[in-house]
Amino acid sequence: MAEKVLNEGDLILEDGTVIPKEMRTRCEIWSRPVGYLRPVQHWNNGKREEFRERKRFKVEDSK
Repeated sequence: MAEKVLNEGDLILEDGTVIPKEMRTRCEIWSRPVGYLRPVQHWNNGKREEFRERKRFKVEDSK
């Protein structure tokens, strides 16, 4: 989803919906790089870059 953040901190979504800064909530992202879950913000710079470069795949149910 493409989005744009205004200087005041408001967020504009693709459909034109504006989310005011006061209504936004910081989201903490967790992942499991080495066998246990940790917040991404606590990772070293190398692990963070690896996380950004990861490709995600969607597995469809076989019928």
